[in-house]
Amino acid sequence: MAGVFFGSATSSSASDGGTTDISESFSDNGANQRNITLKFVYDENKVFTQSYHEDTAIGDLKTLLTEVFNTPANNLKLLLDEKELNDEKILNELGAEPFGVLELKLVSDDKLTIDEAFRDYTIPDVITVRVQTSEEGIKDVVVEVENRAIIKPFLGGYFDKHSGLEYHHGYTQTGPPKPKIPPEMKNHRDTQTYFMRNRKLDMPYGHATQMAAEKLWIPSVGDRILTPGPYETAEEREKRLDVEGKVRVIQRYFRSWLTRKRLKEYSEEYHKRIRLMLEREELERKENLERKKRDLISRVFPRTAADFSMLYAMTERWKKAEIKRIVEMHCGPARIAEFYLLLEKEIEILRCIDELRLKLKNDRKIQKEIDFFKTIGDPWTFKSSYKNIPVVVDTLETQKGRTFRELYEAICDPSLDGSNRMLVFLELRRGLESHNCVISNEMIELIDRACELLARGFERRHIETLQKRIEALLLHHFQQSECNEGVTNRYNRLAEKSMKENLFYCHSCKKLKPIECYNVGVKTNAAKICATCRFIDRSKEPWIDISPYRFILRQIRKTERLLHALSSIAFIIQDKDIYYLVTHIWHGHSALSECDNIYQLRLCRWDKTKDWSPWNCILLTAEEAKAHLKIDKLGDVYDEHFLSNVFNKHALTKKYFAQNFDIDKCVRETYKDDDYVNQYLEEKKLCP
Repeated sequence: MAGVFFGSATSSSASDGGTTDISESFSDNGANQRNITLKFVYDENKVFTQSYHEDTAIGDLKTLLTEVFNTPANNLKLLLDEKELNDEKILNELGAEPFGVLELKLVSDDKLTIDEAFRDYTIPDVITVRVQTSEEGIKDVVVEVENRAIIKPFLGGYFDKHSGLEYHHGYTQTGPPKPKIPPEMKNHRDTQTYFMRNRKLDMPYGHATQMAAEKLWIPSVGDRILTPGPYETAEEREKRLDVEGKVRVIQRYFRSWLTRKRLKEYSEEYHKRIRLMLEREELERKENLERKKRDLISRVFPRTAADFSMLYAMTERWKKAEIKRIVEMHCGPARIAEFYLLLEKEIEILRCIDELRLKLKNDRKIQKEIDFFKTIGDPWTFKSSYKNIPVVVDTLETQKGRTFRELYEAICDPSLDGSNRMLVFLELRRGLESHNCVISNEMIELIDRACELLARGFERRHIETLQKRIEALLLHHFQQSECNEGVTNRYNRLAEKSMKENLFYCHSCKKLKPIECYNVGVKTNAAKICATCRFIDRSKEPWIDISPYRFILRQIRKTERLLHALSSIAFIIQDKDIYYLVTHIWHGHSALSECDNIYQLRLCRWDKTKDWSPWNCILLTAEEAKAHLKIDKLGDVYDEHFLSNVFNKHALTKKYFAQNFDIDKCVRETYKDDDYVNQYLEEKKLCP
C-alpha cells in the first residue's frame, strides 16, 4: 500500500525500477538514524503503513498525520492495546525493536480518508526487509516503494445542462506499446525459421496451348467430339419439344393440388362447425340440467321473493287441478268432504311456506347483525396507487367495535353453562355501570334478575325470555351513538350516504326507501309502492312462476350479446314484460307448432337483420328458432295469412311498449352521432 514518507532519512529512487534499496543511507549514520515502521489501523479494516524515526513523539506524529488525512490534530487519537497514548510519549518507549513493526489504532471523530493525498502527489512507502547474507548473516534492508500509476489524461467529454453531470471520455490503463526491435537484434524463432514459397509457372493440363508453327490443338481425355446430324425444321422441333402438352400437364397437376387443398380446408371447416355445434348442444344441455337443479333447490330451499312466488304458483296450480278432479269424480256430500280435505291440505301447505318465510326472515336478521358488527369492526381500507397495494388503517373505534362483537357473541353463545354465563353477565354489568341511560339501567335490572335465577339453579331454558331481551337491548345499546363512544359513526355515515339520494316515498307503508326496493318495469312511470308492500297485497293478483320467463330473457340477452346488437331494449326489458309477451301476445304457445312447454320456447328475432325488440320477435321452439334464423326472405317461406298474423301481434306490442319504442329511438339517434359507433356500423356492413 502506498503512503507518505515522513522519516528523517534521505531516499534515493531509480528511474527504471519500482523499488530502491536505501539501506546504505541508514548504515552511514549508524545507530543515530534508526526507524520504526508504524502500521495504522483505521475504520476497522483499513491499514496505512509508514516509517518514522524512533525519537518521534506522539504529538509530532499526529501533526504529520494531519497532512495525510486532512483533519485537525486534536481530532486524532492513537491507541496501543486499547489504551490512548499521551502526546509526550516517544516511539522507542513503546517497546518496538529497531526496524521493527508497531501496530497502532487510529481513531478520529471525522471520517478518515487518504484519497485526496493519493490524488495530489506521488506517495512513496517504506518497508523494512530482513534478509540473510553469507558474509554478514542477517541484515535489515529498508525498501522504498514508488507509486508509478499512470495518470489518465483528460480527453474531453459531455456536460448535461439539465442535471449538471459531466461525462468524460474513457481512457485505458494499458501502458505504452513495446518498442520495435529490428529482426536482426531479435533472438527469436521468427528470425531463424526457413520457409519455401511455391509459384506456378506452367499452364494447367486441361488448358489448350497453341503451337507456334502448325496452329494445332492438343486433344484432352475429357473432350467430347460432336458430329452434325440431320437438319430439323421449326415445326418438327416444336412437335418434338411439345411445350403446350407439358404446360397442360403442369396445369392439370396444379388444379388437382389446388382442389385437394380446398377440399382439405372445407373438410376442416366442416368438422370444426360440427364440433362447435356439438359443444353448443352440450353446453345447452348442461345449462338446462343446471337450471332444473337450480329450480329444484329453489323449491326446497327458497331464498328470494321469486322462489316463494314459484311455490305459491305451484300451490295454486295444484289447487285448481284438485278442484277439477273433485268436480268430475264426486258430487253431493262426498264433494263437500273432499273440498274440506282440500282446504285443510292447502292451509297446511301455506303454513309450511310461511314457516320457511319466517325462518328466512330470522336468518336475514342474524345476517344484518353480523353485517353491523363487521362494519364497525373491520379496519378502514383505502386504495393505493403504489402497486395497487391497499392501505389498511385500524383505529381505536374499530378495535372497540371488535370488542363489542366478542362481547355480543359471548352473550349469545348457547353452549355456555350456568357459571360461565353468570361471569359473562357480570362482566357486561361492570361495563354498563359507567353508562347512565334508560337502556343501560333496564339491562342492569334484567342482568341482576338473570344472575339471581342462575344462582338459584335455574337452567338456560328457564331464562330464555330474559336472555332474548338482554340480547335485543344490548344490540340496541351498541347501535346508539351516545352510548357506544362513537364506534358507530362510520356505520351511520355510510347509512346517511345511501339515504341521501334516490329515495322514494311508499304510499302503502309510508316510508322512504331507495329505488332498489321498488319493482321497476318498462311501463313504470313513478315508484309508488315498494316490493314488500306489493308482495303482501297479493289478494287480487294471481301468483306467477316467473323463473321460466327469466330463463327466456337470459337466452335473449345472451344471443344479442353474441351478435353485438346496438339496441338497448333487450337489456332494459324485465322478466314480467317477457311474461306479458309470451302469455298475452303469443298466448303461451309456439306460433308454428303450438307447443306450450314454456321451457322449450324461445323469443327469437323475426327479421334477423334487425336488432331484437318486442315488435321484432316471434315465439318458437328452440329447433324452430334455429331453422327460422336461416331464412333470408320470409315471404318465400311463410304464407300471407301467417305474415299478417305476426304483423298484427307486432302492432299490438308496439302499442303496449310505446314508451320503450321512444327510448330505443332516442338511443339509436344518440348512436348516429357517435363516431366510434358509426365506424363500427360501417365495418359491420362490410363484413360478409
